Amino acid sequence: MQQMWIFILIAIALAYVISFSRKGSVRGTSMPGRQESFTSPASPAAVFAAVRQIGTPFKVDDAEEATKMLVLSSPVTLFSWGFFYPVHIMPAGTGSRIVVGCSSKLIQIGPVVTNAHSKCVAAIQATLSAAPARVVNG
Repeated sequence: MQQMWIFILIAIALAYVISFSRKGSVRGTSMPGRQESFTSPASPAAVFAAVRQIGTPFKVDDAEEATKMLVLSSPVTLFSWGFFYPVHIMPAGTGSRIVVGCSSKLIQIGPVVTNAHSKCVAAIQATLSAAPARVVNG
């Protein structure tokens, strides 16, 4: 019985090591089946620049300005292995269409994935709606 617990603890420790070490890449991360999209009146370049400034707990693992693609990530927590969020920004009329995917850094199912995805989309929307700083000369 004790050997079984040691095996389980080693497996969990290995999973945490893998999750902590994984980084997202625009070229290595495809758009998963789990997606949410929304539009913004801002240009794709403005959306790309704003999303690159997203705050914690999200961080930009990789970004490619030419294609307007980013990969955001969230950290490992007590209840998840962390997530990658591929973000594709495309022109849509006079604004932009933003598609946000979500995939686990290891294996994750259930409401934790849905909540993490929703929080990332909300954080991107909040970043886009934040008024830019006004520069005053003089």
